[in-house]
Amino acid sequence: MKTFKTQLAFDGKRLILRNFSYIFFSLLMPAGFYLLFTKVMVSGSSTQMKPFYVSYMDSMIVYSVLISALFGIAAILKRDRDQGLVTFLSLSAHGTFPYYLSVAFWMLMMSLFSVAVMGSLAVGINGVSLHFDQWLSLFGVVLIGQLPIMLIGIGLSYIRRYKTLSLASNLITFPMAIVSGLWWPINMLPKWLQSIGELMPTYFVNQLLNQLTSRAKVDLTNLLGIVAWFVVTGLLVIVLSKHAQRKGVALGEA
Repeated sequence: MKTFKTQLAFDGKRLILRNFSYIFFSLLMPAGFYLLFTKVMVSGSSTQMKPFYVSYMDSMIVYSVLISALFGIAAILKRDRDQGLVTFLSLSAHGTFPYYLSVAFWMLMMSLFSVAVMGSLAVGINGVSLHFDQWLSLFGVVLIGQLPIMLIGIGLSYIRRYKTLSLASNLITFPMAIVSGLWWPINMLPKWLQSIGELMPTYFVNQLLNQLTSRAKVDLTNLLGIVAWFVVTGLLVIVLSKHAQRKGVALGEA
């Protein structure tokens, strides 16, 4: 437990407190988008806009999780692997388990921070009001829904070159955000794009959040979609991890 606490404090400082760019893109940029689209680029009375204030809060929470995973966790894991930190920890008495658990913990915390930030803006600036059980459900869905998105980020971390990783992160993050309806309603897109967007993990998470915050009937298809993505991305990460291990052994023997 002491080792894990030490690792937790170490990772918290280097990944969160001393990493302003990560905080900016994962939290502050989605928060800026929320303010822009709910306070500047809007028309209509406050009463008319209330449902939009809530639904766009949900969208920016999911967008924050997406950026955190595909830009944050992917770059963090690759950097630690390339700089030899993971190898160093694997040779220690405690192994890499505390490290991976600590990184996962801070990624989960970042998702909760995004709920807190977007929720505070929605309540404090736009007068959004949700019951306690809705906030609790929202936190739960975000924690569960981020898992397949996080696994995509872990999978991307196995890309060999930083430039390729950055390109892949951009090519996945922003198109996924657009087609799944995070930036604007999905029904504004062409039908063929809607059919693609409705298969994205971000779409399933966003739909669940919308249903919970509007007290609409929860469609279990969205939950099944999250589970399906979790299984597929989990298997992909296992395959990539095994491949990287075999490659490392082969290089060592050479």
